[in-house]
Amino acid sequence: MRSVTLLLLLFLLFLNACKEQPRPTAEPFRYTEELKSKNNEVSEVIYSMHLPTDMAGLFNRTGTNYDPAIPAPINSITLYTNPEKIALMLGVYGVNITYMKLLGQTIPAAQYYKAIETLSDKIGIPQTIFEESSLYLEKYFAEEDSLSAVIETIYRKTDRFFRENNRDNLAALSLTGGWIEAMYVGIKIYEADNGNQVMAERLLQQKYSLNSIYTILSNHQESLEVKEYLLMIKKIRKVFDRVEIRYQKKGFNLDTTQKKIQTYNTLIRYDEETMDDLARIIPLVRNSVISYEED
Repeated sequence: MRSVTLLLLLFLLFLNACKEQPRPTAEPFRYTEELKSKNNEVSEVIYSMHLPTDMAGLFNRTGTNYDPAIPAPINSITLYTNPEKIALMLGVYGVNITYMKLLGQTIPAAQYYKAIETLSDKIGIPQTIFEESSLYLEKYFAEEDSLSAVIETIYRKTDRFFRENNRDNLAALSLTGGWIEAMYVGIKIYEADNGNQVMAERLLQQKYSLNSIYTILSNHQESLEVKEYLLMIKKIRKVFDRVEIRYQKKGFNLDTTQKKIQTYNTLIRYDEETMDDLARIIPLVRNSVISYEED
């Protein structure tokens, strides 16, 4: 069961903070850099994920070029046998295929679609989820909007299958795999562009979607795999604890249906060490996610 009560309370506190008087200018800030949304462009921040592909907007419209070295490899999918590891990888590949789709990589996207179908079959996800889309693969991969709809439908039905069959832990891990992979893609874009400031802002704002992941994983600690990744998430949270984000009252909207913050007036303060640590720890966690052990 998803728990967003704490998150909603947190955002109510943010709104109340917006009504407070400004701090005296003499009061020093711990952070050395700040970012503001420019030109009144509305930014959207997901604070509670439903599907792994929810995070795909993190690297949308950043002006980056496609890097074939970024997506997780699919040449070893036969070595994934643990259902919980497979669930993680379904989240990872869902983000990869969306990354490819956004940058016009039709052929790689089709290959990853087949990898997702293969892994799904290995843990008993009904092939009927894929049957309709498989009939029109060429059309779907040629049209960006069609592919987006197909992938979203597949992951929505997969999530429902997990929950209806008392496999909520797999749903939680799939969500986690997607979050980590999206952050990894974002970090790579950030580094490739010598510290892309737009990407830095998007990465830092994931402080709140990370809280959502942490809450969901905490509900499934009977699983050793979940416990392992919960510890990793805690380490990432410690880095995010250094980040201060202020959503100003003007231009702020909390969409509780879509679980999004919509704003064009955001203040983010952080130091360079925080971004360096984030760029170091995310790839380490991601490498753990995509690793495998032969049975």
